[in-house]
Amino acid sequence: MDELSTQAYFHHTTSGWENKEFWSRDGQAKLKTNVFFASFDQRSKQACGESACTTLAVLIAHWLHSNHNMPTRTQFDSLIKRGSSEWIRLSHNDHYLKLFPDKHFDLETVLKANIRPVVVLPQNSYTGFFSPEKFQCLEGAMSFDDIWDEITRKDEEVDQEPRIYIVGWNDHFFVLKVDVDACYVIDTLGERLYEGCQKAFIMKFDGSSSIHEKRSKKQRGEIVCRGKECCKEFIKRFLAAIPLRQLEEEMISKGIVYNPYLHRQLQIDFHYSLLSSFLSPSSMGEPLQPT
Repeated sequence: MDELSTQAYFHHTTSGWENKEFWSRDGQAKLKTNVFFASFDQRSKQACGESACTTLAVLIAHWLHSNHNMPTRTQFDSLIKRGSSEWIRLSHNDHYLKLFPDKHFDLETVLKANIRPVVVLPQNSYTGFFSPEKFQCLEGAMSFDDIWDEITRKDEEVDQEPRIYIVGWNDHFFVLKVDVDACYVIDTLGERLYEGCQKAFIMKFDGSSSIHEKRSKKQRGEIVCRGKECCKEFIKRFLAAIPLRQLEEEMISKGIVYNPYLHRQLQIDFHYSLLSSFLSPSSMGEPLQPT
């Protein structure tokens, strides 16, 4: 998405959080929410973690489970450096290099490497697709909207602890923290936020967040949503909208029924994480299947 560069569109706070507005890459929606930036991202010379998103997501998930607050800028920077160092260490291991010549390790491999005591609980995890109803080969698959309904339904439970998901989409991993009054997206690759961004970021979606649809220059546009729901719409409208439209057009023009690229672009995985010390053998189970 393209960042609004005009000074009036954002407000700095002493805590490091900034209230900012962003346009979606297709120019059809505008998000206003709070964002927190690290000093650099995983691809910087300070981190040298070109393909380190998986190890970074695991380290960040571990940190969030171990701390009640969000990291400070110094802590966020340190996590990016340490996660990138772990990725470099794995990249020098011949066993892992044979499995992943591109050094883009999958989540299962990083978890088994035990770089941090984090596990994924399959029965509380979800795999689905963006708009499966638009593609014949995905008929009956669980949709992203279905997943979000399942995740937010748990907000009604009493004494609900924050939930930490390691989210995989489009060959990249980021972290989603779902709290009672806010959702947080933590991503170590700046380009995921807007073109040219070179800083890792944390986005906070709470009662102050809003998304507007584009209207004429004189009109602000209709409000799509407010609050935590903006996190869902951010993922749909700001991350997945353009790939989804391109794939839909390709399917129509070429009459393609199925290809692996389609699945990779549309599939999104929410891996529910826990510290391994909290997991008993009886807690393990089969992943939730699409219905």
